[in-house]
Amino acid sequence: MTMIASTASFPRDGLRAALRRLDLRLREATATFREEVAARGADPYRGMYVSDSEVDGLLGELPPSEAARELLGEPLGRLTPRMADLADRFGLDDFEQEVLLICLAPEVDLRYERLYAYLHDDLTRRRPTADLILRILIPCSEERLAHRAQLSPDGRLLASGLLSMADEAAETLPLLARSLRIDQRIVDFLLGSDQLDRRIASFTQLFPRHAGAPGSIVPAEFVHGLSRLLTRGDPSPAHPPAPLIYLQGGTDASRRSSLIAACAASGTPLLLVDLPELVARPKPDLELAHVQREARLQDAVLAFDGFDAALTEEPELSPFRASLRAFLRSTSGPLILLGSKPWEPTTWLKGTGALRLELPAVTPAARLEPWLRQFANHLPPKRVAELAARFRLDEEQIRAVRDTARLRAAWRGHDDASGEDVWEAARAIGAPPLEGLGRKIEPRYGWDDIVLTGDGLTQLREICARARNQLIVLDRWGFGHKHVRRTGLTALFAGQPGTGKTMAAEIIAGALGLDLYRIDLSAVVSKYIGETEKNLERIFRAADQGDAVLLFDEADALFGKRSDVKDAHDRYANVEIAYLLQRLEEYNGLAILTTNLRGNLDEAFVRRLDFALEFPMPEEAERLKIWEHALPAEAPRAPDIDLPFLARQFRLAGGHIRNIALTAAFLAADEGDVIAMKHLVRATRREYQKIGKLVAASDFERYYDLLKDS
Repeated sequence: MTMIASTASFPRDGLRAALRRLDLRLREATATFREEVAARGADPYRGMYVSDSEVDGLLGELPPSEAARELLGEPLGRLTPRMADLADRFGLDDFEQEVLLICLAPEVDLRYERLYAYLHDDLTRRRPTADLILRILIPCSEERLAHRAQLSPDGRLLASGLLSMADEAAETLPLLARSLRIDQRIVDFLLGSDQLDRRIASFTQLFPRHAGAPGSIVPAEFVHGLSRLLTRGDPSPAHPPAPLIYLQGGTDASRRSSLIAACAASGTPLLLVDLPELVARPKPDLELAHVQREARLQDAVLAFDGFDAALTEEPELSPFRASLRAFLRSTSGPLILLGSKPWEPTTWLKGTGALRLELPAVTPAARLEPWLRQFANHLPPKRVAELAARFRLDEEQIRAVRDTARLRAAWRGHDDASGEDVWEAARAIGAPPLEGLGRKIEPRYGWDDIVLTGDGLTQLREICARARNQLIVLDRWGFGHKHVRRTGLTALFAGQPGTGKTMAAEIIAGALGLDLYRIDLSAVVSKYIGETEKNLERIFRAADQGDAVLLFDEADALFGKRSDVKDAHDRYANVEIAYLLQRLEEYNGLAILTTNLRGNLDEAFVRRLDFALEFPMPEEAERLKIWEHALPAEAPRAPDIDLPFLARQFRLAGGHIRNIALTAAFLAADEGDVIAMKHLVRATRREYQKIGKLVAASDFERYYDLLKDS
């Protein structure tokens, strides 16, 4: 494999020697040109363009000595190692290298523009045409025809993007009359630059040959196997042809870190392309060609991240999918595709060798190792284990957590980051990209705010305990190998509106230190076939990239019972429910689903639940506690408030009680008074009216007179 020389070590003298040799060729071409002009007869207008004396001055003193002429027999690659690298990566022969030098010359010395204009006998033609290139390099006119095809659009130089047509109307001109221009990225490469092409830098990332790789949480055996596939060698039984690999499954971070680690282990540069960003470009086909060329320039493995974007069926993407399919078939590889959807590459690439590799499940122990490397000396082991169990981050992200935690500590005036600093940093970095798919809810409630009958509170604590201790039970105690096929948790909260289901979700998210996202069902459920599944897939894919609690409110709208198939709508509805059940089972985070009617849920879904909690209507004792919690300690109260009466007389859920307390507070504030019984009585009547219940004078008993003034 040819090594790329650094900019600092580029042999500038070699380029000067190559240009000196080009000057010798131009001197010979000039002599031939003048003979042809003389044979045609005197031209009184030629001096108005570029004079003979000016050309002689531009070429300088070039005596045809034997030492100088030896340069013409020297292979160009020996004079300019960068040209040798380019020839190696694009399979260029000696003629094509000489063509590149002719096109490169005006980019490093403008005198060549005048020389080319002179030989064209046209001051406006300062770039070499195909005809001029052939005349400079091939003295024999009979031999020029054999090299003509190499300067056509199908030749390696133009097809690989090394050269392009300089004329705006090139297609209307004869091939020999077309001017050729060397691409600026190739100019930079030949002058020693390894910087990414600026046209693709916004959606590509280069990992150099010997760059340090982030630690991968995927098992080492998998990474080593992938590394063996990427190791270059001549095709043979021991070294099969360069592969096309679809790397599927896991999270976005685990796929990327595994590939980066494998490339680092094999000593191979990696060019990672964000395919969704590429698809969104105005001319994705052109950008695709630039990407392919850059991978060859860097001698790098080419990888497309987010390949799911190419698997969608949007009609507007059909032309690009066709171009991408042709690209995959023609690329010599190695070529890596990264995505989350199950997909066999052979469905696109019939007759092409390809391999689908599914990332193995990440064990809790593997997730713990990078956390220990960063925080074992700073935090208690149990705290580190909680971080590993809660946040699914790769080593690069964990290092970012460490740095962010230190910044938080410095902002607070402390030298060392505390456990809270680390937790908040991990929570920010591990937040999933769910904006637009769900509404983030900031947890406001704690364990003291909720009132549940029976063992409801105990079950909520058990959910938190299971989330915290997955690392111990599933990995260290071996339960993950025999009894559990997934590491996610699913809980169902069933009960009437206002009984505390959403509050309980907030308490759990707050206790676990995770963000809570309420999924907007109006944006998920669609009347069009297949759209609901697509919307849910977007949510779960985004959630899999981070750590959060997903709250599906009124889940029976999504997970209702499957019905007998009477028409096509029933069949597709059942397919939709089956997909949701399968996708929820694959989710590795914590999902909480709420419903007012548990009986409406599909039995197959209920079997997949880890927890199912009933939130009954509170009895009098529970209602009294809720009333007491509903009025903050800071709120001014009148001594006539009779909370036991309200708890006994009005059978309301906690949500309604909190609404009444808030309404009463606003009534009191408007009157400039403290919260009194009259305000609570009035607010209770308003709440009853809002929920459509009749209220009688007997309901308020002795406090009915307080309503007369309202």
